[in-house]
Amino acid sequence: MNELMAYLDDGKEWTIDQLEIDKLDCINYAFAKIDGLNLTRELKKIHLVNQIKVTRPELKTCISIGGWTADGFSDAVQTDETRASFSGNIIRYMRRYEFDGVDLDWEYPGMDTAGIKATPDDATHFLAFVKELRHQLDEAGAQDARDYRLTVAVGAAPALLETMSPNGAFDYVQYCDYINLMTYDMRGSWTHLASHHSNLLGYTAPNGTLSAQESVNYMLAKGVPAEKLVIGSAFYSRNWTGFPAGTAAPLATPAESLGDHTSNYNELAPLLSAHPENVYWDEEAKAPYYFDGHRFSSYDDARSMAAKAQYVVAHGLRGLMFWESSLDLTGTLVDAAAAVFAATR
Repeated sequence: MNELMAYLDDGKEWTIDQLEIDKLDCINYAFAKIDGLNLTRELKKIHLVNQIKVTRPELKTCISIGGWTADGFSDAVQTDETRASFSGNIIRYMRRYEFDGVDLDWEYPGMDTAGIKATPDDATHFLAFVKELRHQLDEAGAQDARDYRLTVAVGAAPALLETMSPNGAFDYVQYCDYINLMTYDMRGSWTHLASHHSNLLGYTAPNGTLSAQESVNYMLAKGVPAEKLVIGSAFYSRNWTGFPAGTAAPLATPAESLGDHTSNYNELAPLLSAHPENVYWDEEAKAPYYFDGHRFSSYDDARSMAAKAQYVVAHGLRGLMFWESSLDLTGTLVDAAAAVFAATR
């Protein structure tokens, strides 16, 4: 069965009745932070989700650990002793909030791009840590008569995929239930070229190769089973502004700005509705964009969500996930993907 999975930020503004939880199979609850060998953050709203699980026990929840700029992984997984202690503390935190598993979001082993500590041995230590955490989760599951999940969020680009594993062997995958491919932010704050950031397929442009499909194919070529792959979608846009006068085809056109400004779908929806003449569909990339002569926005909409869900079904993938649930309280994007999966069940 294909699963629809949401990341949900404890710190964002939302109420439980605003979320399309009845359409979801799993919630990755973001984020717990690392303090030494412990997890920190007093979660404010997870009890609201847990109340839903009383009547929907098939809904799973995982505590997502880390996130962009979140430090602490490198030190916590350096030795057998620290890995064992850290894993035990993760399980205590998981049990405290009644989660069904753990999602690891280390961005990224061996890379200090996000301003975190990184060492050449991070990937080796990560593999040993995932093995230890899997072992402890299985022991906890036997004690609690539950199957605890272990998942990992990874970047979309080949360099980000490779940094997760020593020698490119991807051995860590065997200890995971599935892998969340963050196939969004594939282009953005580092380029002036107006670009798709959450495209399903590659497209004809100087920087158009990277796509959800390329990430999937890369993992498959490494021997990762299709049923362990989850592709990602974005409930927000990446925006570029400032184009030469008369620009008619903005894709891959240099803008004055970088793609570092974002708009959530709650903000986008009224704009798209008010100006349908500025909304376009790129059939090659299977992705929409907005362009009004000054602003270019790349985002996911109902059509691209449905296309991604159809791709998941057609290629036997585990599912589709998105960042982040509160960024679309209209229900439009969840409904589009859920309808595709419902038709196959």
